[in-house]
Amino acid sequence: TVVAVATALVPAASGATVHTPYLAGFMDLPFTLDSFGANPEPENALTIATWIIHISSLVEFLVAMGFAWRWGDIVQNPTWKGLTWGLIPLHSSGITACTYHLFYNQIPILVPFQAILTCVGNTTAAFAAYRIARSNGWKPNFDETVIAVADKLAFSPSNETPQQKQKEESESLVGFEDLGAALADDTDYTFLIKLFVGCAVASYAIKYGEIFFDFPYEANIYLGFAVIGIPSALNAFKWYKRSQDPTFEGWF
Repeated sequence: TVVAVATALVPAASGATVHTPYLAGFMDLPFTLDSFGANPEPENALTIATWIIHISSLVEFLVAMGFAWRWGDIVQNPTWKGLTWGLIPLHSSGITACTYHLFYNQIPILVPFQAILTCVGNTTAAFAAYRIARSNGWKPNFDETVIAVADKLAFSPSNETPQQKQKEESESLVGFEDLGAALADDTDYTFLIKLFVGCAVASYAIKYGEIFFDFPYEANIYLGFAVIGIPSALNAFKWYKRSQDPTFEGWF
């Protein structure tokens, strides 16, 4: 905690400057695209390596959400699907971080907004983990009254029928969230290589694609929140649709 506070206060007190490019920007293009009509990149533009880290974290969250959802079908325990729902705010927090850098750090309100999403996501993920643990027989060392109240808040009767559960178990692989299962036959190395290449391609497209537009330089707060809200809403709606119709494939 002390170190975290120091790393936040020292730059604020001494005057924040542009940091050294991560890994010296060794994956960045060694030339500019100005001759092609691109805008010049600001000094605080992320390197390709940093973009890869950000994008891969978003994909990894979707994969983890997909694993939790499918595991709930396999063990016939719907509380695992609650973990998928609990991770949505954390995934949106990652989108917020990417959006902040997409606009070259010019929308400062996104920093506390990301912190709020992280706090909410940690809380919902912990709540989902409690439900999973209780469904598997774990009992907290609390007063029985407290446990009864917590269980009443955490659990609700399931409206699922055996036919729906069976249908969910045979659900086809779709979307980024099923990437882990889709590449299950790969070795750890080939899986990581494919994930790295995919994230690298996306990173080059974002880093060098956005400089051909003016909106990243305008820092429009409404557009920034739209970049966060639209994919977050689609992600939540996708899981809602899957809970109602297991054959729904989603969009990403």
